[in-house]
Amino acid sequence: MRHLANLKKSEIYVSARDVMERYDISRATLDRWIKKRGFPAPRMIVGKRHFLLAQVDAWDVEQSGIEAEPQGEIAFGMPIVSGLIQNYDDLVTAMVERRKELGMSCIELDALSGMQEGYANKLENWRKQYGRGMGPDTFPLWLGGLRLGLVLVELPRRPRKKKAVTAPVATS
Repeated sequence: MRHLANLKKSEIYVSARDVMERYDISRATLDRWIKKRGFPAPRMIVGKRHFLLAQVDAWDVEQSGIEAEPQGEIAFGMPIVSGLIQNYDDLVTAMVERRKELGMSCIELDALSGMQEGYANKLENWRKQYGRGMGPDTFPLWLGGLRLGLVLVELPRRPRKKKAVTAPVATS
């Protein structure tokens, strides 16, 4: 298995849907751009068209003639969209904020990610009686539906909490 740290930007693929959303175009327009405007050719992955992100970015620069400057912090050429995540609460909070930032309802997220209807709501409310934690099958679906990936960073070591010292109890 290859790690994200070993991926180059040229190896990151985006779906045809992502491309159409990026340029606010229809499928017919995308097909016309591929045939007549030199837009990068797609690669079929699991029966769907995907495009190399680096090729799409290069085509974009070629069309405009101006290199786009990334806004904010980036990692692997991609924008960082959350603060520091150090526990499960932070992760769920970041996922909820991302969904809201994209203007998506939980039902839309379920449909985009392929999760069972109502599951995103359960994941977001994991501490409640009806809530659910995520497992290894659900996690990639949730990330994919929100178009997110994780990058691990090394943090300075946190000091250990000292255990409270209890005095021996005197008995008479």
